[in-house]
Amino acid sequence: MTRQRLPNRRLCETYEFERGGLNYTVSYGRAHANGPIRELFINAGKSGANIESLMCDASTAISVALQHNATPEELAHSITRNPDGTPASPIGQILDDMVMG
Repeated sequence: MTRQRLPNRRLCETYEFERGGLNYTVSYGRAHANGPIRELFINAGKSGANIESLMCDASTAISVALQHNATPEELAHSITRNPDGTPASPIGQILDDMVMG
């Protein structure tokens, strides 16, 4: 499958949340208004911290999947969940947010 090239300028939605004592800043990129999410940026912790690197790598992998036509629903379905069905990680929480809006 071919990657969908995004325009140089694109819409971005940003929000913040706290989980497990860490603050996260999440940004979704869309190619056009009301279009599907095609890129993800996650910042967490201090620059250079292990969690920051993990979130950066995870957001890159998710962005590549989205640009190859994976859907947020498919990605959210494949993550680890707690026995009560809630996501076991911040990545899962972000994917659930993508799905539920």
